[in-house]
Amino acid sequence: MKKKSAKFLAMLLVFSLMAFTFLTLHGLGLRVNISNSMPDLFYRVIPLSSHTPIYPGDYVVLDLSKLSNPVIELGIERGYISRELPMLKEIGAVPGDVALLRPERLYINDDSIPMFVASADSRGGKLPMFPTPIILPPDSYWLISNPKGGFDSRYFGPIHRSAFTHKAYLIFQK
Repeated sequence: MKKKSAKFLAMLLVFSLMAFTFLTLHGLGLRVNISNSMPDLFYRVIPLSSHTPIYPGDYVVLDLSKLSNPVIELGIERGYISRELPMLKEIGAVPGDVALLRPERLYINDDSIPMFVASADSRGGKLPMFPTPIILPPDSYWLISNPKGGFDSRYFGPIHRSAFTHKAYLIFQK
């Protein structure tokens, strides 16, 4: 009986330490990314104010519940993303920039970025390519991620700043 009790207490202690560590790190703004669409692994997030500047190359966190976009809804239905989980993406272009998408390239103001655009997902479901060229309107941003497998603006188009909740800073990458 004592062995079972000691084992239970040890497991309880380990679980408590893990929970304490998670809550402490979360409280400090540290997040772990497990998605293949962004560089792994650890990010620090800071709430975004309306005055915080956003530049190409910055990472932002989106709240999908603030968006009404049919392609994002398609991504939720197909299980690419979840409305309950925040989405982390890199800013590729900012208001006033010109985005032009081709099957294997994204052009931002004539700068070329390798960016594969799939016509179908891994299960054969058709994927729309957002129509370009587009001059990004005020407070709208073009989001980018993994050149091959990401779900980003190449499919759902520019996103309004109001959907961004945090700015994220890469701390550790594999």
